[in-house]
Amino acid sequence: MDRCHQARVRQALEPEWEARFEPRSYGFRPGRGCHDAIESLFNTLRGRSKRVWILDADLAGAFDNIDHDHLLRTIGDFPARRMVAGWLKAGTIEAGKGFSPTEAGTPQGGVISPLLLNIALHGLEEAAGVRYYLTGSHAGEVVGASPTLTRYADDLVACCHSRQQAEQVKARLAAWLALRGLAFNETKTRIVRLDDEGFEFLGFHLCRYPNGKLLIKPSVPAIKRFRKRLAKEFRALRGANVAAVLAKITPIVRGWVAYYRTVVSSRVFHVLTDYLWKLTYKWACWSHPNKPKRWIVQRYFGKFNKFRNDRWVFGDRDTGAYLPNPAWTDITRHTLVKGWASPDDPALATYWAQRRRKVTPPLDAYTVRLLTRQDGRCTLCGENLLAPDQPPQSPEGWEWWFLWVTKKAIKVDYLVHHTAASGTSPRDDRTHLVHATCNRTGKHAVAVKGNTVLQPTT
Repeated sequence: MDRCHQARVRQALEPEWEARFEPRSYGFRPGRGCHDAIESLFNTLRGRSKRVWILDADLAGAFDNIDHDHLLRTIGDFPARRMVAGWLKAGTIEAGKGFSPTEAGTPQGGVISPLLLNIALHGLEEAAGVRYYLTGSHAGEVVGASPTLTRYADDLVACCHSRQQAEQVKARLAAWLALRGLAFNETKTRIVRLDDEGFEFLGFHLCRYPNGKLLIKPSVPAIKRFRKRLAKEFRALRGANVAAVLAKITPIVRGWVAYYRTVVSSRVFHVLTDYLWKLTYKWACWSHPNKPKRWIVQRYFGKFNKFRNDRWVFGDRDTGAYLPNPAWTDITRHTLVKGWASPDDPALATYWAQRRRKVTPPLDAYTVRLLTRQDGRCTLCGENLLAPDQPPQSPEGWEWWFLWVTKKAIKVDYLVHHTAASGTSPRDDRTHLVHATCNRTGKHAVAVKGNTVLQPTT
């Protein structure tokens, strides 16, 4: 019940603060995410940018140490202020320890906790000395001599012109955070040069190379973690059949690739494709130790993807299912969200609708073409085929998306490839996507000239 009340309070509190939040805050906010933070850093640091000194900082236990009194003063006279205060002081019950009062921090796992963190950290850019042009042709841009600060939840990056400026920003922020009960995690906070070793942020590595080009790639630790997990999963799947292997590994691979498809990842994807082939071949040899290699290749590898001239794809010959290669993934650049744009602003409804339509879901090319041609809508009812929710913000989130959302949408017949009903014009006698519910109700459609949505007949 508390989670329901927290969600209700968040929906009332969030629109007020969305109109006030700083433009380079991207964590736990509707319509914004990790890729916006990365794209913001790219726009700041690319070309001949003189902001080459980077303060790469992390807050120590941000959710657990927020000062309650300061947070409640910041919220002000919000009608549900007493409910928020009750959640903050509710305490916790741990097995073997009993009840423990909470003197600081936000509710653990609470629906409203991310919003409270953003409220507590509102004003971080101003404290760092970031200044924006307010008028003229450069309105909304950062003043030339000013540092910039990009934040995602409790991770932040300040881009400065000199090491001295970076140290000053760190000192100002440390004093500002202390009033809110927060402090830097000194083991993870450092000042580096962009053109020396670069820095890592949200699983990406940003570095300016000797040729002057800024490249953003998947970080080495992220690649190592992914390879280690794949090896662990394949070891655990020894003794399982090929269908179980595909069901487990495919969402993991597609989720990781979907998260990193917006940066310079082509070479990494090709290396991972080779690594995946070795793992699948090793698994097949372990499963059939008494079979010759030729038999194993013919059994598990072939040209499963009819759109790819690749006969070394790992798959199941009984069902036709296969493991997609990371190297097949096209690099798709992310479009940065406008600085002060809020999804709750009625004047920007058209902007957000167009932005959602431009997002290319990481599905197969055939389904994406149909979605694009139909403007992402069911041709029978006119509603969105895929719910325009907040996209996942991590490889694990994308893995869940493929495992549940896509599985329910595509494979469990939530979306079906449907041919036009009899009586329609020849131009609509083609394959299109519809909701399975619309298909089951037996709706017939008639084409309206100049409209991509077929209108249900009465």
